[in-house]
Amino acid sequence: MKFSRPNIIFIMLDTARADYFKEYGGRLDLPVIDRMARNATVYENAVSPGTYTASSHVSLFLGKRVASVRQLMKDKMRNHDENIDPFLVKSRLIRPGEATLAKKLSYLGYNTALFSNNPLVTKYTGIAEGFSYLSYTDSVAIASHKMRKVKVRAPLSLIGNDTVRNKLLELTYMITRLIPRKNLDRLYMRLRSHLNRSYAEESRYYELDQGASPTNKLVDKYTKKIGTEANFMFINYMEAHEGYPTNLVTKEYVEQDKWLYLSGLLDPVESIGRITAARDRRMLYLDGQMGKLLADLRGKGQLDNAVVVFAGDHGQGFMEHGQMYHSMFPYSEIVRVPLIAAKFENGKQVKTRERISEPVSLTALHDAILDIGYGRSDMLDGSVRRDEYVFSDHTGITEVWDTYLLKLIRNRSSCADAIYRAKIRQNAFSTAVYSGDYKLIRYRNSKPAELYDISEDPGELSNIAGEHRAMVRDLASADSRMRN
Repeated sequence: MKFSRPNIIFIMLDTARADYFKEYGGRLDLPVIDRMARNATVYENAVSPGTYTASSHVSLFLGKRVASVRQLMKDKMRNHDENIDPFLVKSRLIRPGEATLAKKLSYLGYNTALFSNNPLVTKYTGIAEGFSYLSYTDSVAIASHKMRKVKVRAPLSLIGNDTVRNKLLELTYMITRLIPRKNLDRLYMRLRSHLNRSYAEESRYYELDQGASPTNKLVDKYTKKIGTEANFMFINYMEAHEGYPTNLVTKEYVEQDKWLYLSGLLDPVESIGRITAARDRRMLYLDGQMGKLLADLRGKGQLDNAVVVFAGDHGQGFMEHGQMYHSMFPYSEIVRVPLIAAKFENGKQVKTRERISEPVSLTALHDAILDIGYGRSDMLDGSVRRDEYVFSDHTGITEVWDTYLLKLIRNRSSCADAIYRAKIRQNAFSTAVYSGDYKLIRYRNSKPAELYDISEDPGELSNIAGEHRAMVRDLASADSRMRN
């Protein structure tokens, strides 16, 4: 009997942490996702291999640990001219010709298509390497500074040119020396807030849709052209990402610049509730769009024989452990993500309810998806590789476009100094090492290691490193041995 290769539909919910979802203890009603998850294989302790989009996608597509990918290990604070801020995509993270997951699946006869709303998940960074079909929404236009308003477009264009930017910043610094120190903080905060507001409006923070509806239309257009077998579609949705529609929950302006909170310049207490409420609105909208996607795929026969996987590429902090958003230290809110696999036959989901409690890395999905293509497994029996040790690497912060300016004026502005110190604090490279019920967070500076029993303390609130020194040594040794 000839083996019929199932379609593989991978839905990446960018910036979705596990506890947004009911199967992971969440409180939000998401009818489409909840219904699919109830009858699927749920990996309860799925771990993002990195703390931000680029690192996690590279790790998944190459099947390599983040710490072994040299391009990801550059210190962005020290090499800020080579940074990969969302509007400054400069680094090519996967080289041409590398054997990516998409390329390997194409060798097995799969059509491979990537649909992205994220400027980091494109050909510009190399992350799309190996896909035969690429389709982006207007959301990625930010990578080319295609902004409508001059007051936003001009600063971003200047920021993108290293030489011009640094010369202008030096000129700005010289001008600030003419401003009394007592006035400089007020001026700096006013300008930063003004740019934040303008950028929020131009970047469509206040809209529910961050590309999901246009993406569904692009998928519809693509699936009209192809057959119903041997298709690998990777879809990146951005609705869970920061830049939330706080206008839907309050008439007041809500600052969403995380560095103002992390530096202590703003009190996050009142804002966090409004931000998370706005996030929930987006999640509910995204759930509806996922329902439309699945209905369209079903109508075109793409779910007659298919495995549908959805996951988060990393989580999101809301001041737990003193962290805001992502690209932060690998605590659970940053790296514990949903991972759910569902089987479809004749357009209907097959009930395969199973829960896997052992830690599993998204990196292991590289081989698991290839196994689907080879017909060796379908991920629905919990067969994603469960390694003795699972790693999540934090390779420093990515928001470094203003590093040079902060360094220039920090001696004259306490606000700039506070933000710079916050960035230095969060920039320390660190690794989370999971083994069974234990998790070690190991830092590359003098900060002491932290050990947690995640079965008893899922919120990672009680550091037990002092009581289990042998376990700390074992996990640290595993990290050192397996960095390449």
